[in-house]
Amino acid sequence: MICTAPLSQYENCVLEKYRWVEKHLGRDFVSKIILTRDKTLIRGDILIDDRPEITGIIEPAWEHIVFNLPYNKNVSGKRRITWENWRSVLGV
Repeated sequence: MICTAPLSQYENCVLEKYRWVEKHLGRDFVSKIILTRDKTLIRGDILIDDRPEITGIIEPAWEHIVFNLPYNKNVSGKRRITWENWRSVLGV
């Protein structure tokens, strides 16, 4: 599943997210999109996200794996993932 949060100014955001998924992952993945402002409500084993901290109304059961970007380099204590190392990080 692909869990994504729309921006507050969402007029074009939702459509752009759907188009990005279709372009990069294929049309089959479009039906696997979950749009939510609170990702802690979604159950799963892992959440890959570039945000340094994921907050919401509940304590999430999933492991937060940080997608490595320049603005989150200071995050420690969490596994990091990139397009180059994703297979080894996920054990694929």
